[in-house]
Amino acid sequence: MTHLLTLAVAAAISGSLLAQTNNRIGLTTGLATYYTTRVGATNIVADVMNHYDSRSYQDWLLDPADPTGTTYKFLGFEFVIQDQIGTTTEAYNLVAYNEDPLNVNFPDPNGLWFRTGNLNMPASTSTGAVAWIITLTLPANVASAPKGDKWIGINLSPPASGTWPTDGASLHAAYDRVVNSTAAPITDQAGPRIDSVPNNQFGCHLPVPGGVPTGPAVYPGGTAGTRLELRFEIIANVTGGVCVTQTNQTNYPVSNPGATGSTPLGGTTNFISGLHPDVYDGNGSTVPRADNIGFLVTEVNFPNAPVFVILAFGPSPVGNVPLALLSPVVAHPNTRGNVCIDFVNGVTFFGLSNAQGLYQHMLTLTPAARLIVQGLSAPQTPFDFWYQAFVLNVATSNPFEVHATGCGVQHL
Repeated sequence: MTHLLTLAVAAAISGSLLAQTNNRIGLTTGLATYYTTRVGATNIVADVMNHYDSRSYQDWLLDPADPTGTTYKFLGFEFVIQDQIGTTTEAYNLVAYNEDPLNVNFPDPNGLWFRTGNLNMPASTSTGAVAWIITLTLPANVASAPKGDKWIGINLSPPASGTWPTDGASLHAAYDRVVNSTAAPITDQAGPRIDSVPNNQFGCHLPVPGGVPTGPAVYPGGTAGTRLELRFEIIANVTGGVCVTQTNQTNYPVSNPGATGSTPLGGTTNFISGLHPDVYDGNGSTVPRADNIGFLVTEVNFPNAPVFVILAFGPSPVGNVPLALLSPVVAHPNTRGNVCIDFVNGVTFFGLSNAQGLYQHMLTLTPAARLIVQGLSAPQTPFDFWYQAFVLNVATSNPFEVHATGCGVQHL
């Protein structure tokens, strides 16, 4: 099913309020950026996007209006866009694609999920570079799409004058780091399993000459130091759940335990170390790595609520099933989400969210546990940890209202 839709959107500077039931998924809660980029689309019209890969996140954007749990929908989007000359106003639009059925891990040029109308960057009197944190709120009737891999991003045009980076719009992004690099920029050295990323890259651009998306998409770089994740936060009527990694990196302080401006306990939620931690110093870092791993839950509607986190080594043995169908105990009309984790063999942990509806569950691995992971991981077979959380509304009982996150997968 393909949706072709031009949407009117409301644009506001960061801080605009969305409907109460919407949550930030948490993808940028522990993400720090240093560079601005056009992801290789230097001076052409292109859709510049992140790849949201089902190998790492499943059932994370489910449309709550769909009881079958088979479609995705989101209602808000936050990003940082920069103009090299503030007085030359640039235009952009938000875009999303489904996967190409004939080209796995690539967006389908003919499979547009939606595209908004053109929007202008805010006016500026600066003759130098200026950056804006923008929140876009989509209409409630935005189309849903079949769940699966998605590409979400921004359409950028050539600069209003000259060539980029002399002028023109670009997007802020987090970058990975060459192993044991001594360079100054704030970049993130991933664990060894970064080599399993499709196309060796998280971001791509799809050329749009004459307004026509033309594939295949281009994934630039792909070697250490060139992998990037655009700073995009997704806002949806779901419970957010993202993987988080705590590291000892001095060049990526947002990932440190207790870091300010990060997750409640510190740690990165990015696609780099957040999804590809180094738990046993597999890279042989100059300062040895022994990352701790976990899962961050966001449910602003239920602050100070019970949270159950399941940790497993794989997916549900019965397939991804709507939670409300599994047991009459949780068959409340407002119960949401699919069970996508191995609930039979998984281990369940219990915690309480804070006043903001955040709960961060961390695993402090022992040396013995790290040796086990090392034996199961590269160069033998890639070893994954799966997480899923369930937030209980204590104001309900028999049946209970429970909101499930999607499943997050860390690649060890």
